[in-house]
Amino acid sequence: MKTTSRIPPGTARVIVAALALFSFALSVILSWTVFERLPHLEDELAYLFEARVIAGGNFVIPSPEPSTAYWQPFVVDQNGLRFGKYTPGYPLQLAVGVLAGTPWIINAFFAALAVALVYRLGREIFKSEDVGLIAAALVAFSPMAILLNASLMGHSAALFWVGLFLYAYWRLDGWFGRVTHSTPAAQFQSVGEIQEQSSLAPDENEPLRPALLWGALAGLALGMVFITRPATGLAVALPIIAWSGVRLLRALFKQRRVFWRILTPLAALSMITIVLALIVPLYNYQATGNPQTNLYTFVWPYDRIGFGEGYGRNGHTLEKGVRHMRFDLSLTAADLFGWQLQPLRDETGQVRADLTDHFVNQADYYPATGLSWILLPFAFIVVYKERSLLIFLWMALGLGWLAFPFLVDGGNLTRDPVFAWVSIFVLAIWLCVPLLFLKERIAVWTWLLAAVALSLIIVQLTYWIGSQRYSTRYYYEGLLSLALLSALPLAWVIQRVKRYYVVYAGFAVLLALSFFNYSLPRVGVLHGFNLINRELERAVEERREPGRDVLVLVNGEDVRWRSYGELMALTSPYLDSEIVVARVNSSENREAIIARFPDRQIIEIHAVQNDASFVDAPST
Repeated sequence: MKTTSRIPPGTARVIVAALALFSFALSVILSWTVFERLPHLEDELAYLFEARVIAGGNFVIPSPEPSTAYWQPFVVDQNGLRFGKYTPGYPLQLAVGVLAGTPWIINAFFAALAVALVYRLGREIFKSEDVGLIAAALVAFSPMAILLNASLMGHSAALFWVGLFLYAYWRLDGWFGRVTHSTPAAQFQSVGEIQEQSSLAPDENEPLRPALLWGALAGLALGMVFITRPATGLAVALPIIAWSGVRLLRALFKQRRVFWRILTPLAALSMITIVLALIVPLYNYQATGNPQTNLYTFVWPYDRIGFGEGYGRNGHTLEKGVRHMRFDLSLTAADLFGWQLQPLRDETGQVRADLTDHFVNQADYYPATGLSWILLPFAFIVVYKERSLLIFLWMALGLGWLAFPFLVDGGNLTRDPVFAWVSIFVLAIWLCVPLLFLKERIAVWTWLLAAVALSLIIVQLTYWIGSQRYSTRYYYEGLLSLALLSALPLAWVIQRVKRYYVVYAGFAVLLALSFFNYSLPRVGVLHGFNLINRELERAVEERREPGRDVLVLVNGEDVRWRSYGELMALTSPYLDSEIVVARVNSSENREAIIARFPDRQIIEIHAVQNDASFVDAPST
């Protein structure tokens, strides 16, 4: 494939390989240093629990008795069975790391692969090594990516599968274009330049096998997204389903002879996605006997997507969804690429106290002004040129619709569950309508990339809570799309200035500044987050007799999981690890626990809320 770039393809690939290696190495280093290879969120503990269960050859296991002694956050005991509340997609992948003895390395691999994928997407979609290279650098240096890649959360895996889905569908879409000749009407000569090629005829004899293979790969990737993060899968699929529908309708009414040829690989994509997605109800059935059960509700009965009473801790409304969206976007604007107006550090060189408090404890408006979005409007100008005004007006129309219920009837509509769903439905239509009118392939795909990120925001409105712990991770799977769009205007400038290396040098300096002045200190404040570190483990090892496994008994009435969370992380679901921790609730409970482990050395801890101390330690 011919590309236009100031950077030779060979050089670009070497740099991208270095960026991928950088992402891998940084993920490993931060996992060891900042997070100490331990889960710090309840979610991570549950993921690790499920991965270990799967590594042992099961999806669910019998509940140990007494089950309350071995309780862990987001792990459910129901009808004599124990299982995690999360869908099994990410635990299946994490289990590979568990079997290798290095669960923390899985996200490092996904980090490197995501960098390589976004380069490939940018290089092919925009016919530019520059776009691919810049996007790869933005992903590699993104604070969101740096943070999540070092964790045990499932978002890094989901990001990779989203990228693979988009790339496989891009290749499939190219086959559609050759069959119908609906997309080669415009090809990039360089970023922002389109050459008409309307004289080519459709190739109805294009071999079907490549389309089936790309469709199968797209189905595999989308299925993996669904079983890893179902709501993300729905959000990512929505604009692609819409574009596939447009493709089929155009073929049906204009080129019926190729309609079935287009439908066949799309059917393969859909079938493989559905087959993989069935893993979730099968898991639910094994856990509860009901494939339709929402396992989240076993932990919190209100933990459901939707609006009205029973959705969310105090009911969910469109008003709350928009409020959380505004909160989360304020942090996304900084965390996306680490660009913000105010400095992160104070005059002493430490992260500002208000920002540290926000990163660790808060979920409202981020106190600083993020600028990571600054290049996005220019991407539409580069691609759509004079038509960009229509794009901006269309976006303003969508924003106006979202604001409408706040401006009429005293805002009562924002608290109406029926109108909330109407709003989401209208926004979904709004997101897809431009695909009816865009014809050039590059114009379509620019909108599709934007639509993926916007769809994540729209779908998230239906959930009762936002997320700012570990950054705004519910929007994270839009990172590749936003990096590609942000790379476009920079590549446009690079291809039009004589001293293009000055632009590259400035970009490299910007990446370095954001890395050292934002990303590293921003991630660093999470060291010991939720009071989780290796101190308890080290103290247990100091008391451990040579060659003996240990049973750690946690005593106390008001005990919270953070007081001994790192010991939970060391305890196997099968209770066969060298260290097993158990909570003592009563004398009968204590006797049952000790009877289960007659040969283990017993070490006792007394816990009060989030604090723990060893019983044999001198009082202070």
